[in-house]
Amino acid sequence: MAIAMADPPTPNRPSDDRLRAAALVILVVLAYLPGFSGGWLWDDNQLVTENPLVTEAPNLWRIWFDNRSNDYFPVTLTSFWLEYRAWADWAPGYRTINILLHAANTVLVWRILARLGVPAAWLAAAVWGIHPVTVASAAWVAERKNTLSMFFGCLSVLGWLSYEDRGERRFYGWSLVAFVVALLAKTSLVTLPLILPVLSWWRRGRVTRVDLVRPIPFLLASFVLGLLTLWYQMTQTRSPGPGAAAALMASLPRGGVLAGRAVGFYLWKDLWPTGLTMVYGLWPLETSRPLAYLPTLGVVAVVAGLWWCREKPWARAGLFAATVFLLALLPILGFLPAAYLKAHACVADHWQYVALVAPVALAVAAGHRLLGGRPERLVAAGIVLAILGVLTFRQAAIHRTPKGMWTHNLALADVWEAHLGMSLVLAQEGKKGAAIDEARLAVAGAPQAVMTNTNLTNLLMEEHRYPEALQAYRAVLAVGGNSDVRVYRGAGLASALMGDLAAAERYFAAGAAIAPDSFEILLDWGQALDELRRPRDAAARYREALSLQEDHPEALNALAYLLACHPGHTGSGDAAADAAEAVDLARRASKVADDEDPSFLDTLATALAAKGDYPAAVEVADRALALAEEGGDAALADELRGHRELFRSGRPFLPE
Repeated sequence: MAIAMADPPTPNRPSDDRLRAAALVILVVLAYLPGFSGGWLWDDNQLVTENPLVTEAPNLWRIWFDNRSNDYFPVTLTSFWLEYRAWADWAPGYRTINILLHAANTVLVWRILARLGVPAAWLAAAVWGIHPVTVASAAWVAERKNTLSMFFGCLSVLGWLSYEDRGERRFYGWSLVAFVVALLAKTSLVTLPLILPVLSWWRRGRVTRVDLVRPIPFLLASFVLGLLTLWYQMTQTRSPGPGAAAALMASLPRGGVLAGRAVGFYLWKDLWPTGLTMVYGLWPLETSRPLAYLPTLGVVAVVAGLWWCREKPWARAGLFAATVFLLALLPILGFLPAAYLKAHACVADHWQYVALVAPVALAVAAGHRLLGGRPERLVAAGIVLAILGVLTFRQAAIHRTPKGMWTHNLALADVWEAHLGMSLVLAQEGKKGAAIDEARLAVAGAPQAVMTNTNLTNLLMEEHRYPEALQAYRAVLAVGGNSDVRVYRGAGLASALMGDLAAAERYFAAGAAIAPDSFEILLDWGQALDELRRPRDAAARYREALSLQEDHPEALNALAYLLACHPGHTGSGDAAADAAEAVDLARRASKVADDEDPSFLDTLATALAAKGDYPAAVEVADRALALAEEGGDAALADELRGHRELFRSGRPFLPE
């Protein structure tokens, strides 16, 4: 049976294939030149340089077996782990690997299309490789998940095709192993087992029972790892949610409204790839309105019409491309309870990285058939590649820096994520006032998002705008940030700096209740209790903090100062024992600081005086005063002079 819209694969000499593959790689590299030298974007730092699974060498096993992040993609994290050993936080290294993976995927796409007999397979792969939509995957380090997953997915498809052609089991095993690795890089390829029989139908014009049985191991892998991904996304987040079954049922109406609109959006961007941006924002999805389901019903009707007319060459080709396109997009059309779809955007360019191959191949094949003469084909191909190359070059340049990316995003889509990103950029530039303004816009756009409120609180604290910061912290607690100890700590610090120590103590206590192993909250709580003249309670908190970090200099110094200033009133009832312990703790703290911190030395002098060793106290106070004067800290120097005079007169320092 003849294959509609397809040419039988023509054998090429190996040297010709190598030249064509090299040409594809060069084409991709040239189009992506601005992307090689860029920096970290959006959540790149969170995924790589700030991720202990990546930065700490012993954590390689945790990536696979004790991964407590919000998603499970161990192959991708392992690639980052390996690269971090090579170039640490040097972003161009990661970007280069990502773009080269994309170039390799372009070559693999060509080989797959050629094996499928798609006309102008090389040109179709070239168009896909330098299509601007792919920039969101290739020039964004965090989307290594896409480029790496597709690399192994393409190897899986090639293995499947080789097994069909030769019947050798090794190719089937190769295909299955590569598919599992692809899922472990990113589970978005879970629908590949449904696509494989479609490839068989395209090549032979029919699907047999054997064709439906062969993908069963692939389906089992998809089922297991797909459920694992859903479990991670639904249980590893801080906010509680419904059970998996309830969440899935609740998502079905949303998918029914979103799917048709999303498919139309993606096809339009494939045909007219301008106005591309990182975040497009959320669409209003009125699931209670029957007319809202019309776009999705329209997509179903088109596919049904193509099936009805499948005996016609054009309909068969369209049906094949549409089926592959829709199956590849299925996981992100809204039918699954994906958090990003509900909180950030209904569509994203990087989500159609794999699916883009289908409409591109169909369009190129159609153009190849319509343009009969070779000169016309060459001219048209050159024009298309030139236009796409320029657009991709410009898009890759936009993705070089966070500021350029978010500026471009705000010009096209005024979304809260872009305001939040711009706020972080401006803060790094030292433009705190402008950063706060952007942070407020982010909060206005997403008042229920903890991250927007938290960013605002951090900026306000840095600018010493404590009343506003406390108000913002309360807003964070109101929108669901009450499980984050950092929020309670920030609210406590803001209250303390405003002079409301009682409120500070309450916030610290609440934070310690949800995170009893938080060293920072215990230390801050102890300091608040110390200021509230509750030395017994303060000493208990300091001791709890030291049980977590026994050599932390600030905690050692804080407890030593408390014991020296309140001997006999911190729990033991023995003033001499408290003074002796204070000397020991102060010596340890000062030693950690190489005896160069005047504040720590002042604590040691105070402890020695409490113990009754005034000559030693004066000697240490002299050194502390000299260091304070050398450092230009006039206020501390004045305080130390007062302490030294007390010690010279044989009196300890006992605050009122």
